[in-house]
Amino acid sequence: MLAGAVASLSLPPLFLLPAIFALSIPFLGYIGAQSWREAAAIFAAAGLGWFLASTYWVSNSLIVNVPSNWFLMPLMALALALTLASFWAIAGALSFSLGKHPLARILWLLIFLSLSEWARGFVATGFPWNLTGSLFAVDLASMQAASFIGVYGLCIIALAFAAAPVLWALGQRRFSIIAITLPIILAAAGAIRLAGAPVLVSPSNAGPVVRLVQPAIPQAEKWDRSNRQNHLDQLVNLSRPNGLEPKLVIWPETAFTGFASRNAALLDKTVREATSKKGTLITGIPRFGADKTLLNSAIMLNHDGKTKGIYDKRHLVPFGEYIPFRKWLPFLYPIVGAVDFSAGQNNTLMQLEGIGKMQLLICYEVIFSGEVLSLAGRPDLMVNITNDAWFGASAGPWQHLVQAQMRAVEEGVPLFRVANTGITAGFDPYGRVLGSIPLGESGALDLVVPEAIPPPPFARFGNAGFFCLLILMFLSAAWVDLVYAMRQ
Repeated sequence: MLAGAVASLSLPPLFLLPAIFALSIPFLGYIGAQSWREAAAIFAAAGLGWFLASTYWVSNSLIVNVPSNWFLMPLMALALALTLASFWAIAGALSFSLGKHPLARILWLLIFLSLSEWARGFVATGFPWNLTGSLFAVDLASMQAASFIGVYGLCIIALAFAAAPVLWALGQRRFSIIAITLPIILAAAGAIRLAGAPVLVSPSNAGPVVRLVQPAIPQAEKWDRSNRQNHLDQLVNLSRPNGLEPKLVIWPETAFTGFASRNAALLDKTVREATSKKGTLITGIPRFGADKTLLNSAIMLNHDGKTKGIYDKRHLVPFGEYIPFRKWLPFLYPIVGAVDFSAGQNNTLMQLEGIGKMQLLICYEVIFSGEVLSLAGRPDLMVNITNDAWFGASAGPWQHLVQAQMRAVEEGVPLFRVANTGITAGFDPYGRVLGSIPLGESGALDLVVPEAIPPPPFARFGNAGFFCLLILMFLSAAWVDLVYAMRQ
């Protein structure tokens, strides 16, 4: 468990890459395991350490509105970590009976651990947070490999890298050298890709300006109706022209803390004050659907208050936006409220002249690799609005930011991320940072939308590269076992 916790230091925001070698301890324990139960226990412990140390911040949401819930924080952090660690435990159990030669056993383990990382993206609605492949975000050059094999393909490379000391100890020095040098080769290839990327432009000399607004409103005050006008005034002041006249202003998730149907006059007044006559605003807002369901939405309005586009969040956060088994978990009401949100049913691209087609992604919808875009409905810009104020000045907002950056690289489409308390940032199709606002600071960021590039291999073929790597490892493990059997 301690080894898993140390290994997680290789993740953002610390990126202490040598720490990943701490996974050598559970790898060695696995080689010496005597049963599938022991193998499962080893990786249950390693996974528990990895996720407990890297997702602890989720429990902060319990005390934002109700500080007296502090005693529940360890239980929530432990419950999430145990749930995610179960994927690693299953990988250890399933791979145990496969492979007779120690090298083959390690290869089978890497195959099933990689599959478990992929499965975290969709099992039980999915929570692919802090994937092992995230450590490739340490550098822009190494991140470019995601445009070919995606973050799940990078998980395979990262896990093989972590196993390099074990392979060396087993006398498999050739495989160990491959595991060490492959990330270096990918980074070198990424540097070559970046060298051919176009020069970035600034808002002062090219194209319509998009303004990203980060109000930094504390979560404990956000839904206080007595402060609503003050919060809206803050958003409006950050949105007004100050030399540059933005074509589009983007506010964070639920920036307008009221229902459009009940606060139409206030919404109309706010939009007029926040935009120029030719300007447009996108804001997060809760709204009621036609069937009276509660939706977490983003709406686009022009200066005259006319609705030009609506997007309803399709992938909701369990225990954050709706509560399974609600009546048995009343302590979560301060986070979710008395009524569950419902998932949106349609993916509607917004479109604005001068900006192009926009794919909206609300909050953690951006973390699902391969699911953020469709090739048929490829946009000119991805817009991710979120509210990470629930998690304070923790590792959470940084981890969320890096996942958004990875999506830009995978899809070859620029991405603008707008967060309430941060970190607001813009990325070009190569993941290069166009600008950012620090965590916890109030401010506005003016950006020009870079052109999307032709769909890279991942955007065209999805996780095909990931499965090709798995097949290659499968053939390698089978070959090692075959040769070993023939020599016996």
